[in-house]
Amino acid sequence: MQHQRSILPLIVLGVLLSGLLSACDGNAAPEPERKVLRVPLRARIGNLDPVRGGTQYSSLASSPIFERLVDYRYPRRPFQLRPALAIALPEVSADGRVYSFELRPGVRFQDDPAFRSTGGRGPELTTDDVFYSIRRMCDAHWGPTGYWLFEGRIEGLDRYKAEEAERRARHAAEGRLDRFRFDYDRPIEGLRKIDDRRFEIVLTQPFPQLLYVLAMPYASIVPREAVEHYDLEFGNRPVGTGPYRVREFRRGSWLILERNPTWHGESFPTDLDSTELALGMGDYAGRDLPFIDRIVLEIFEQDQPMWLKFRRGDLDLTQVPSEYWPTVFRKDATARPELEEKGIRAHPLPLLDLIYWGFNMEDPVWGQPPEMKLVRRAIGYAVDLEARNHAFYNGRNTLYQGPIPPGLEGFVPGHRARDLDAARALMARAGHPVPMLPEGSAGMVESLPPLRYETSRGSNSQEQAQMLKRQLAEIGIRLEASFNSFPELNDKLKKRKAQFFGLAWGADYPDAENFLQLFYGPNASPGSNNFNFADAEYDSLFEAAKTMLPSPERTQIYTRLREIVIDQAPMIGSMARTRNYLVQRRLRNFRPEEVYSSWWQYLDVVDGES
Repeated sequence: MQHQRSILPLIVLGVLLSGLLSACDGNAAPEPERKVLRVPLRARIGNLDPVRGGTQYSSLASSPIFERLVDYRYPRRPFQLRPALAIALPEVSADGRVYSFELRPGVRFQDDPAFRSTGGRGPELTTDDVFYSIRRMCDAHWGPTGYWLFEGRIEGLDRYKAEEAERRARHAAEGRLDRFRFDYDRPIEGLRKIDDRRFEIVLTQPFPQLLYVLAMPYASIVPREAVEHYDLEFGNRPVGTGPYRVREFRRGSWLILERNPTWHGESFPTDLDSTELALGMGDYAGRDLPFIDRIVLEIFEQDQPMWLKFRRGDLDLTQVPSEYWPTVFRKDATARPELEEKGIRAHPLPLLDLIYWGFNMEDPVWGQPPEMKLVRRAIGYAVDLEARNHAFYNGRNTLYQGPIPPGLEGFVPGHRARDLDAARALMARAGHPVPMLPEGSAGMVESLPPLRYETSRGSNSQEQAQMLKRQLAEIGIRLEASFNSFPELNDKLKKRKAQFFGLAWGADYPDAENFLQLFYGPNASPGSNNFNFADAEYDSLFEAAKTMLPSPERTQIYTRLREIVIDQAPMIGSMARTRNYLVQRRLRNFRPEEVYSSWWQYLDVVDGES
């Protein structure tokens, strides 16, 4: 230690002299200025392992690190899939069950010390990596949250998962769990390896949405050697094939990504349409990606500090919190002149979106008793969606009824207006009449305990909960609110501990099936069915529809599924948001999208331009 201290001044002096000599050398090329993109995240992210993600925020953070077989063509709408790690979109057999893929040659994982077998050099992507990444969805060790997307889809995968779970349980019962090793090398009928770059995925039955699923973060390809080296720390030390790698990750504060020097590379699209040309993308057509050297994602659990940093120019883009709407937009939703003078541009994004309140249908009080269907429907009549929309969303949301949002097959326009008389009548039919006090106000229904409401912390979550509490009090229901961080709320949902909850579901892919599967019985928590809703007719119809290509017959089934959800009332709502983004003058090529997050490499920042 003493020796190290004695030579430190000499090292520092040497570095300074080296810098001075380089500055004096007229032939030395100056180091290029690094381009840094600064972006806010409006919630904590628990980890960056794609199989443990599932939230918009974790997807946004991990997408620059990982890649998938297929992805979306940015920024095209209507949505269009493109090959990513695959050399082309797969060939599909006539019966819709066999998908044939070929991997791009020369794709390597990011260099990382975990690759001891190659001296830290990232190995080349192979078929085995694809199959390993799918198998990880079956291993409870990782706490995967997206297996519901694969369940019942791939030949032999469910059996493989069940048999490995049985082996694990047997080891645990014998007190030998520490010796259990998940078998990642067992063959699976539906995963057919042809060679290191060619393979087939064989489905149990046609599933038209498969490529949408394979474009999701859950389906990101990861390297076995690095995962086994870091174990559960892989969520903090992720390694992928993407254009960016982790430089620093501090939970609750920030994530810093830097350009991956070994990325296989892509070019900016050249087949630009009129909308893309109007966004100024013509200057980038055909240029090598990525343009940004470093991405700094700063985490904000409160909107005010995020908003202040954007107004100071310390963030390159931001979502506009609803409470700041009057300071940003005129009544016609155009940006105010003072923002336009600074070069700040507004980008509205209509979302494929479902904002709702949900019930845990396994709850012995509010979910299971048959008569409580009437109480849940009464709550649907008691809430005032229009008041909520105007108070917290500036009246910009689209109100509708049921689980299918506007823009998708099966959507029905219109919503249920507030009707206290209808609500109180339903309460009486359920055996819980609302006592009316002499002055005309409602008393509390003593035959029902308080309804425990779980929601995430946010800038106006307490105000929203207070509005909901006042409205439910008018039909005699007492509401008790609990405010959670998003990971805390998600944990309660997955463990079936949330009695009543407020949430939003954004489309994983542009098909109503992605919303209807939220109520499919086998998807119950820890799957996507946080309602733990189970209905025999619903499940039977959903199973029929999920193998069908778009058709009038499928639309008819979607409509019936919507009606069942409205009748049984595991959820009440609904609203679809228009998300409003603002971007600084310096940011280029940004067109907001939330169905997918793999667009970072297309963005550029250009300082000093008007």
